[in-house]
Formats: sequence, C-alpha cells, structure tokens
Amino acid sequence: MKLGPTAGAGAIPDPAASGAGWTAPSLGLVPAMEPIPTKLCRQRHPNDPDADRCRLCDHPFDGAAAVIDVPPAVVGRLLLEDGTAIDVVADLAIGRSPRGDGGRDTLTVAGSQVSRQHLVVEVRGWELYARDCDSTNGTFVTRRGERGRRRVSGDEAVPVRIGDALHFGSRQALVVPARPR
Repeated sequence: MKLGPTAGAGAIPDPAASGAGWTAPSLGLVPAMEPIPTKLCRQRHPNDPDADRCRLCDHPFDGAAAVIDVPPAVVGRLLLEDGTAIDVVADLAIGRSPRGDGGRDTLTVAGSQVSRQHLVVEVRGWELYARDCDSTNGTFVTRRGERGRRRVSGDEAVPVRIGDALHFGSRQALVVPARPR
C-alpha cells in the first residue's frame, strides 16, 4: 500500500521545485493493518459504522445500510499551502524532524516556527484527529464556517473534519476529501 503525497496520477511532487519548504513524507508499507468496519453510502463512500449520514456527500443512511470490513484506505487528505496533497492512511507525524515511531508516516516541514516534533494526525477508523506534540508555537484548528482558532493540546486529540484548517507554526493545511482509488 502506497503512503504519502499524490499530485495527479500518483506522482510525487518535487518539494524543492515548489520552494515552499515541504519535504515529501516517507513512503512505505503499513504492516498488517486490520480491516476497518465500514458503512457505505449510496455513492459507495466509506463511513464509520455508527454514522447517520455520509461524511462526504451528507446522504442519510437508511435502516438497511450494511456494515462490511474493508482493507485500510485513504481516510483523508491534507492540502498544503503549496498545493501538495498528502493522503492520510495511517498516523502522520509532522514537524521539522518528525519521528515515525510505531510505523507512523512522517512529513518534514521547514520553518523556524515549526517544532521538530510538532503534531500528529491520528487515524481512528474513518476519522482524523490532531494532537499537538508539546510544540513551542502550538497547533490550532479552524473549523469550517467558523471564525477563530481552537488550540490543540497534547493531552487530547481533536477531531478534524473536511473543510477544517490545521495551523502549525507559520504553516497550514486544509483537510479535504480523499479521492477514491
């Protein structure tokens, strides 16, 4: 299973060419990931089994929606300020020198206001959560349609949804729907 950025048909963008200070995440295999229980909407979007509505198209589920197990897939996508899209399949550590502990993917980000270990985007089923790693300048979430930022602490992971913006140091990423494979 391929992890990491995609631009177009699976091409990995050259961060040096963008000049934005991004380094592509490490690529690798996620060893022995368990299947994820999934409820599919009418348009076959994967969702949490307890969902009442599709997380992508907002269609309501009728009482007959079956829950099936599917292999791990892209749960969400981070759209970086330079246009690079990062597919999130497993936990993603972000920082100037992030550690891929426990098989985590990593995204190296340049910037004096970005800590070495700044934040982790966690995957829980079909949902993404942000957790700050005790960074110097903090991690913040701006909810879609809301003003103001909510600070993310290291003590609790904050759910991030489609349309939310993650702010870390002087950088930001928008959470967008993953493209079906």
